Amino acid sequence: MDENITQLMLKKGKKYKKWTEGMFVNPFYWVENGTPYYIVVYTKNTGSVASAFFAEGQENKEDALKAHPPLAIFSDLSTNIFKYGSKRAEVNLSYYTKPLSIPSNSTDSQVNQGREAFAQLSKLQQEYNEKMKDFTNYYDHDVLVRGQLTENDIKKVQETVIEMDMLQYKVGMILQERYKDIESFAAFLENQSEWVKLDKDARDFVKEITKNMGRAEKELREMNIHTDEDSEKMFHLNYDRMLEKSNRAIEKQKANIRYPK
Repeated sequence: MDENITQLMLKKGKKYKKWTEGMFVNPFYWVENGTPYYIVVYTKNTGSVASAFFAEGQENKEDALKAHPPLAIFSDLSTNIFKYGSKRAEVNLSYYTKPLSIPSNSTDSQVNQGREAFAQLSKLQQEYNEKMKDFTNYYDHDVLVRGQLTENDIKKVQETVIEMDMLQYKVGMILQERYKDIESFAAFLENQSEWVKLDKDARDFVKEITKNMGRAEKELREMNIHTDEDSEKMFHLNYDRMLEKSNRAIEKQKANIRYPK
């Protein structure tokens, strides 16, 4: 985004900023009737409290308000992806792959089932990391390069949220349903000679993965995911519900638009 445009948007936005607030302008825009509109977000205590919509020249109120939904949706959802997704994608895949590389000759069915569950978690973590990497690459090298948002961008960010939520839900369900098996597998690994060859972080990860089940179960409940045996149907159930939530959120945000009024 051109620095001159950034400074112009911040200058316009400053007129509507309260002294206790921070503010920033997102590096993308939405075009209405040939005019690019940018969103300035006002923040307090790290959370957004209001917004305003500006053009480089004179704003048209009707057009600026039409730009509100797509700009707000992309801003809110991409922010959440980076805030929560980046943290979950920090889990190093080697924490899974190195323990799984230890040969298992156990005749204990629970140990073997735990290894299977741990391998499933590894696969889901790999998918999650790749999804986060793909979105980051798309955001940095596509969205930020062209600047202008389209309907395809709105759809992509919405779909990405649901896809990542579904992966996280699957992780939570495996932990909730198979944690005893995973604990047996972890105990088996600790008694293998190869265990000491793992780095400390990998050993700690294996031992701690099931230690916060209360928090994991709470997070699973709070996700409030609609489930279905058919993955495609499950995706659409949650996608449609997200659209409804987004529409309600947009309506609620209208009361906190400081410009145009």
